[in-house]
Amino acid sequence: MEVNGNYGAVPTVVEESKFADSGQDAEQLRIDFLKMLTAQLEYQDPMDPVENTEFTQQMAQFTSLGEQQKSNELLQKLIDSQSVNELNQVVSYIGNQVVFDGDRTMAAEGEAKVSFHMPESGVADIKLYGENGQFIRSESQSYNKGDQSFTFIDPALADGPYSFAVSIRGEDGNSAAVKTYEAGLVTGVINGDSGPQLEVNGRTISLADVRRVAQQTS
Repeated sequence: MEVNGNYGAVPTVVEESKFADSGQDAEQLRIDFLKMLTAQLEYQDPMDPVENTEFTQQMAQFTSLGEQQKSNELLQKLIDSQSVNELNQVVSYIGNQVVFDGDRTMAAEGEAKVSFHMPESGVADIKLYGENGQFIRSESQSYNKGDQSFTFIDPALADGPYSFAVSIRGEDGNSAAVKTYEAGLVTGVINGDSGPQLEVNGRTISLADVRRVAQQTS
């Protein structure tokens, strides 16, 4: 789209998209304006010269635009640099065990360990489910307040992923779900749209969900 106008006695044709594009180089716009200004001064009526106030204002606008563009480019470079630094730091997680918010566990050799947090001392009901959500078995046990764990031991448990849920029994007989944790080995790092993410147990997790990191023992 084009916008036709006049600067004094000089007709002009300006491509609107050129100025609307935020990626357009501000310095080039300033040069184009100076060329237009030169033509304006060359063909103006000597007996009725054009006021230079408008030119001064527009030059100031182009200068401001150029400074803003440089600031935006510098800011983007800082963001990109920070993203690379974060990714390099997160790479150190690879090969380590992490504990994070989750409700899955991996069974191996007939054992499946689950972790959870007791908001207060009481009886916890722990239920284990298959990969497709089918109920497997449950256990109940008393625990003190704080982070706790329980290991299901059953030779019939096939190796693979399971899910679990834990609830605490209140004095009134009602049950309330408690926060559960998942543990796994970090096998990779992904630089996602929301920042670096860890690959654990075949899926990705956010760094904000990690509660504890421990070196993998040989």
